[in-house]
Amino acid sequence: MAFAGGSAREAAAQDGPAATAVTGCQYTASGQVRRGPSAHKRVALTFDDGPAALTTSVLTVLEREHVPATFFIVGRNVAGREATLRRALADGSMLGNHSFTHVSLAAADDAALQEITDTQAAIRDATGFTPCLLRPPFGLSSRKLVQAAGTESLKSILWSVNSKDFTEPGTKVIKKRVLDGVRAGSIVLMHDGGGQRRQTLAALPDIIRTLKARGYRFVTVTDLLGLKLVRG
Repeated sequence: MAFAGGSAREAAAQDGPAATAVTGCQYTASGQVRRGPSAHKRVALTFDDGPAALTTSVLTVLEREHVPATFFIVGRNVAGREATLRRALADGSMLGNHSFTHVSLAAADDAALQEITDTQAAIRDATGFTPCLLRPPFGLSSRKLVQAAGTESLKSILWSVNSKDFTEPGTKVIKKRVLDGVRAGSIVLMHDGGGQRRQTLAALPDIIRTLKARGYRFVTVTDLLGLKLVRG
């Protein structure tokens, strides 16, 4: 994973689909995290609210830079963009659950649980992959939600660096917020959907190249947290 020695897509071409087909990730224990271990200079880029029209352009940048990311998926956006999600997985990126209609899940009531299970089903039906990561919309969480997510074998993921790109502050500001905030183990919040994200796309190459120059290695959230993948 993580594009070691080339993309997963290239590996698949050489070794066949069975060698790289990822069907899930191993859930460990319930809990909520904002960052990963700081022992090594690793960073996880995450993108919320897709898949959307811009997601393919984000993937193109990631492929060119040989960098994986983690995409937190809104279930209602999956239909018609199944190939985009499969492309992300083939590249070595990771998919997570971000609810079906992008509403608060903090109450962890029956409606919230339905949002979660419907999104799991949408992603699984589109890709054959079942996520083990949940990002609650708006970052609104609760102890009850974390426990409920755990019953669905989902670990709750927040972030330690917020680009606030949804405010459309300009490419330079997005880049500065990310670069100023990143430390070893950081989880960076950006968006590929939910609005006009051209500024995020424009900032992404410089963010990646600058962090590489600073000695950071890019990993998925599952890699950052040491969660093992399930392969079919």
